[in-house]
Amino acid sequence: MLMMPLPGFAGLTCPTPCVALTRLATFVLLLAAVWNSSLAQGQELDYMVYTESPRLFLRERRLKLLKRERDRQSMRWVQFDSLIAGGAQMAEPGFALALHGAITGQAASCKRAASWAIQTADPSKPDDLRQIALAADYCQFALTETETSQMARKLAPALATRPTSARAVRSVALAAFALADSEPQAASAFLRYAVDEWWRKRVQPEMRAERNPFPSKADLMAAVEFLHAIRDNLRADLRDGTEKWFDHLPPMLLLSYYPAPWPAAENEFRIPVSAYPGEPDLREAALGRAAELALVAYDTNSQPHQFLQGWLIQDRFLMRGPFGITHELLWANPYLPGLSYSYMPDQAHMGGVLLVRSGWGEDATWFGYMDGKAQLFQNGARMEMKLDGTTAPLTLGATRIHFGLAGLRFETGWVKTSPDDERPVKEEYAYVVGLAPNALYDIEVDDEEVFEAQTDSGGILALTFPVGQATGVRIRKAAPLAH
Repeated sequence: MLMMPLPGFAGLTCPTPCVALTRLATFVLLLAAVWNSSLAQGQELDYMVYTESPRLFLRERRLKLLKRERDRQSMRWVQFDSLIAGGAQMAEPGFALALHGAITGQAASCKRAASWAIQTADPSKPDDLRQIALAADYCQFALTETETSQMARKLAPALATRPTSARAVRSVALAAFALADSEPQAASAFLRYAVDEWWRKRVQPEMRAERNPFPSKADLMAAVEFLHAIRDNLRADLRDGTEKWFDHLPPMLLLSYYPAPWPAAENEFRIPVSAYPGEPDLREAALGRAAELALVAYDTNSQPHQFLQGWLIQDRFLMRGPFGITHELLWANPYLPGLSYSYMPDQAHMGGVLLVRSGWGEDATWFGYMDGKAQLFQNGARMEMKLDGTTAPLTLGATRIHFGLAGLRFETGWVKTSPDDERPVKEEYAYVVGLAPNALYDIEVDDEEVFEAQTDSGGILALTFPVGQATGVRIRKAAPLAH
């Protein structure tokens, strides 16, 4: 271990007491280093809250950015302010009015937010509880003692609960931060549960197993808000120990949308994959964009997040409606440049889910496999694919998908390269879907030794081969080990 000299002690010659002092100072620094290391690894946290309001998503830097958006009359601010000033029925009135009050300093908006929180909101509903907490946190400057205590009474019972869903845990955590001054012990106890029991013992094991613990966009949004609130107030990054899952998340998100956008009344939407027939769920689409904006705001230096920012920055997808605009204003950073998502890989595989595109154009063909079902989106329409062995392999760029037992014999070499290619393909990706989950298979490639590969929890077998080498591949389930 490399140790730096202590300030004021370098080259000092002194009698025994000074040596003892030097050793004591060294010990203190080492102890501090060990303590900081344990914090970074999530071993210990002080769950008492010492930050000042506003605590929830509006730390000084972000509030300064939002006030700058107001001063320069950005399109996000103008749309948001117009809806509030015009008396529009906001989808989340407590959240929207409180945010407007915090940015403008206008007591009137905060009074309206408090009125909704006290008279209308139902704290047994996680989404309402979240809004009460935000109104209580953002609007302290404008509320009377009576209004503050009335909102506190609606928030306080939640601190005794121990929910397990992402939306509920997020909402009660926000309530805990809002009540940290008046109910410090109850708030601290819930935050300890939320981090130590829910996140570290329930959520992170799923991530380490490469499974998605947040199946809906609402769940993902709740999780990202939870991460923000914990880091802003407890100075802990809860991604520690699951960095791989978070690195894979942005490409999985980008590939989870059908290529063709949906033209809604207020703006265009990218539509997330769905197993349900009929019209797309625009609320889910809006929550997906909101979660991605909040994810980028959490870590602007991550390269996967910079690709995600390149995906989000197009103004035609800017949410202008009474639900989306509040999230859009809060989380979007128009000053942050993004990387072109066209340089992202066009296939992603994690935890029983496979997502592939033929390219990044809006006319691309898209394939998805999840929950044991395969789906194809082509020419503006989606269709279910059969896994009964009658479906021919599907080739999308450098990726070829084989279906069920019929995919246990195939030839490589489907990618043709040219010296003139701007982005030459280096590998071919072969996936066999519909196999037994978590099972070992023997892979025999012509002129090579047999090797073993394991399917994932969804029965997907992933293989890669060098480009331009036509060879035969045979796959068979490995024999069970003899006891």
